[in-house]
Formats: sequence, C-alpha cells, structure tokens
Amino acid sequence: MPSIIFLLGAASFIVVAVMTVTGPLLPLLAGEFGVSVGRAGLIVTAFAVPYGAFQILFGPLGDRYGKLRVMSAALAAASVCTLACGWVATLNGLISARASCGVAMAGTVPLAMAWIADEVPYAKRQLVIGRYINGLVLGQIAGGSLGGIAAEYFDWRHIFYLFAAGAALIAACLARQAWRVGAPVHVPVASHPAAVLATYGALLRVRRSRDIIIVGTLEGGLVFGVLTYFGAFLRHTYALDYATIGLALGCYGLGGLIYSALVYRLVPLLGERRMIVIGTMLLGGCYLVMPLVAIWWWLLPLFGVAGFGFYTFHNTVQTQATEMSVAARGTALSLWVFMMFAGQGLGVVLFGLAVDQVGYARAFVAGGCAVIALGLWCQHRMRSWH
Repeated sequence: MPSIIFLLGAASFIVVAVMTVTGPLLPLLAGEFGVSVGRAGLIVTAFAVPYGAFQILFGPLGDRYGKLRVMSAALAAASVCTLACGWVATLNGLISARASCGVAMAGTVPLAMAWIADEVPYAKRQLVIGRYINGLVLGQIAGGSLGGIAAEYFDWRHIFYLFAAGAALIAACLARQAWRVGAPVHVPVASHPAAVLATYGALLRVRRSRDIIIVGTLEGGLVFGVLTYFGAFLRHTYALDYATIGLALGCYGLGGLIYSALVYRLVPLLGERRMIVIGTMLLGGCYLVMPLVAIWWWLLPLFGVAGFGFYTFHNTVQTQATEMSVAARGTALSLWVFMMFAGQGLGVVLFGLAVDQVGYARAFVAGGCAVIALGLWCQHRMRSWH
C-alpha cells in the first residue's frame, strides 16, 4: 500500500500543479493577450468547471471498472491536454486547452481519495489522508513557484511541457499498479445511470450528506475564489516580479506541509469540530489582514498561516465526505467534488468582477468574513451528524 499511496500523491501533485500554475501567470497573460486580470481569470474557471462537472462521470466509472485503472487512463489523456496548453497562441485557445485538462484530470484526485477510503478504516483515515496530501501541497507549491519562475526567466509555455511529461510518467506507473491489483469487486450502484442518479438523490435527502455538500460548494467559491487573485494582488500592489510572486505563493503550500506534519497530533488533540473552527478562523483572518500589510515580505508568514488554516479545515471536511456512501464511495465523493468545483468556478468569476470593480481589499475582506461564517455554521451543523 505505501507504494500506491506514493503514486496517488504524485498524481495529485501533477493535477494540483497544473491547476494552480496559472495563479502567478494571470498578470502576464492579461498583458500578453490585452485583457483585464478578471478576464484572464477565466482560464482558472475553464479548468475548475469541467473538473468539477466530469466528476459525475468518473466517480461511477471508478467504482465500476477500478479506481486505479480509471486514474491511469485519465492521467494519460491529461498529459496530452497539458501539452496543448503550451501550444496555443490565443486566450480562447488557452481557455479551451485548460478546459480539456479539467475534463481529463477530473478522474484523478477524488478517485484517489475514494481508493484510500476503501482501504483504510475511518479511525485512521484522516491520518493517512494527511500523509497523502503532501502530494497536493507540494503540487500547490510547485504550481505557484515554477509558474512564477517560468514567467520571469523563461517562456511560460515551457512549464506546461514539463508537467505534461510528468503526467505521462505517473500514468504509466499507475497503470502497472492497477494491473497488479486486478479487477475491482462489482459495485451494483455503478452499473446503470439510473442507479447512479438514485444514489445522488439519496445523498441529498440525508441531512449530514447535504450539509457536507453545501460546505464543499461554499468552500470552493469562497476559498478558491479569493486565492486565485493572490498573484495579481502581489503584482499590482507591490510591483513584484513573477519569480518572487511564485515563491511567495509557495508559502501557502508550506503551511499545508506544516499541517501534514502535525495532523497526527491535531486530530486527537482538537477533534474535528474544533479543527474546522480554528482552520476557518486562521484562513479568514488572513484574508482580512492582507490588504493592511504595508511591506510585501510581511505577507510570507501570513500566507503560511492561511495555508495551514485551509488544510486544517479542508482535510477535515474532505474526510467526512468519504463517508457519505460506504457502498459506492467513488460515486458519492464525485458529487461532493463536483459541487466544490462548481462553487470554485462561480467564485472565481464573482471575485474577478469584485476585484475589477471595487479592488482587492474589499474583495478579500468580504471573502474573509464569509469563510469565518462558513466555519462557524459547519461546526454548528456537525453537532447533529453523529
């Protein structure tokens, strides 16, 4: 199992790196294509919306044909789509290529989470997931840092070529592991579209599952909607070069690594409800403070705290989401991720409009207040989940 967990983390590394690499590139792309930052932000939405939408397809496919098998095929297709991102010459072309990446990569991270949930008891699951998310966090660091470095010193297209090669290699390794594991146990709920739709309907009728889905949707819009514009905020407010922006955004991921190192102590010490409140308080508080910082390097520890808060909150809710359906985890988790990324797609658009109309400070303050309110509401609802 450790080797498979490592490969799942590596696959997630590539997916998150491709997902986040455009953050520090937004000001550069806006200038190159002659559009506003809010308009350039559509390349983020172009990935997020298909990524979320196609969970509806890949979740049941993973339950039926095997999660590792579907992941390897999806990542192989994603390598071609990522390569296409470096070939395009127009903003519309880049938007289309990013959308194709979102479609292909939809069959990766949620299925990895579902596979872990199938193999690891709930009592130990958040700890194993905490180790697995090292790949997610490192992908976030690499996406921001390498994107900024490529924009400053190289052609920004080169970074997509690098990630495409990595995706192809990991896809081949996953295919080998899938062949060793063999065919999955038949899951009746994934055998027919009507059964899949019935499962989704049943999930929405259960209060606990419905609450988890609502939290995931709002998290996508509020957290990722603001996070998308951190790079542009640094560029326009402090006139930083792209390499520095990328390294600064990497501090957000460092906060996630600190969480991953401490998760073994945090879970028994705080419990899930306190982790949600503390995580959202830290994250939302950082959003509120960011516009007040006068010297840019003071933001570095703030980004680290924000990253720690995010993963403390997100990993707790995500672990709860793995238990929405024991019989068909891939199908159930796909619905949760679908809603989270639908929220992200809408949040990027709305916060892009807010940035263009009222500025970064007011947009970040609104997002911070909303994140804190979400955490308080979530922990209140959790009282009745068990």
